[in-house]
Amino acid sequence: MKVCLICNQIAAWGKIGGFGSATRALGRGLAERGVEVTAVIPRRAGDGQEPVENLDGITVYGTESAETFFSGRIFRRIDADVYHSQEPTVASYLAQRSMPNKIHIVTCRDPRGMADHMVELRYTNLRRRLLFPVTWAYEAAPWVKAAVRNADSVFMPAPSCLTPRIQKLYGRSVQPLFVPSPVDVPESPPVKDEEPLVIFVGRWDHRKRIERFFALAERFPHIRFMAIGRAHDSAYDARLRQAWEHLSNVEMPGFVPRFGPENLNSIYARAWILVNTSAREGLPYTFIEAGAWGCSILSSLDPDHFARDFGYYVEDDDFAKGLAWLLESDRWRARGRKAMEFVRANFSEERSLDAHMKAYVELCGQKSGSEMGIASGKAI
Repeated sequence: MKVCLICNQIAAWGKIGGFGSATRALGRGLAERGVEVTAVIPRRAGDGQEPVENLDGITVYGTESAETFFSGRIFRRIDADVYHSQEPTVASYLAQRSMPNKIHIVTCRDPRGMADHMVELRYTNLRRRLLFPVTWAYEAAPWVKAAVRNADSVFMPAPSCLTPRIQKLYGRSVQPLFVPSPVDVPESPPVKDEEPLVIFVGRWDHRKRIERFFALAERFPHIRFMAIGRAHDSAYDARLRQAWEHLSNVEMPGFVPRFGPENLNSIYARAWILVNTSAREGLPYTFIEAGAWGCSILSSLDPDHFARDFGYYVEDDDFAKGLAWLLESDRWRARGRKAMEFVRANFSEERSLDAHMKAYVELCGQKSGSEMGIASGKAI
């Protein structure tokens, strides 16, 4: 079987984000199971990405701007059995138009309507505001929505919060199936640091509102904090570091990779609490990763009740109140243990890969030369 993953990023060549981490984890796992895996992403030449790369057994094709928006030639060249978009974009539409007799799947990780795009515009810089028409054409134009409606199947990783958003955006005819994203699950419960360690993991972009994390650290000078990541905007990154470098209880190690021998898991294993301060999210990949390692979640967003069930849901931006509550009587520990059990049961790499392989095989078997339409039925 040959599977082509389509995404706007993969976790390499300077790109930071949950979509990219999920894409690389899925591609690597499929390759280890003997699947021939390719990936098509916009090329990041400035970060050293060549037109064709090999990454963890995945052949990665980088497309230039014109090809990304207008040409399906790369998909004809790859000639895969399954084209699986990790978030719908214009590339999903081009793949369907170019290879109509193949299987086409779309995973909706963070469906965004106009209100969501307005939040993005509110928390961004001038350059990205000016580029909004391009972003809209790539992610939200009518042909992108058509690609979701015409897919053979639509997956999503968070049924409670994403199903209504998907159907509102693409129509009730779309019946998304829960298929988990793959994450590493430790073989045994991790040994946590003896003293509290509170972490932030992600891009330091405006929408993430990381200033609230630093303000929280300022309120708790006796507790260790670690702000992991960096901003894509180097000037904004530098301003943040300069503004908060006076906090002696905060480490800022920069970007820590999800893959490789020195990776995020070693930090998740030690940490007590993961903080998310974002203005908007789908189901953050960091929630699942951190939960796998027994971290409690402190968040002002509550997708699929992850914060409410496995930590503290901050409804009024009072992160200090939430942190104090989790630390009192070691409440974080029971919540983190509950998260670990949930992720192990639902999001382990083995379960995720089994679900993806089962879907690929079934859809390929059902394809008989005519368009099947959007699959419906029970969740995998």
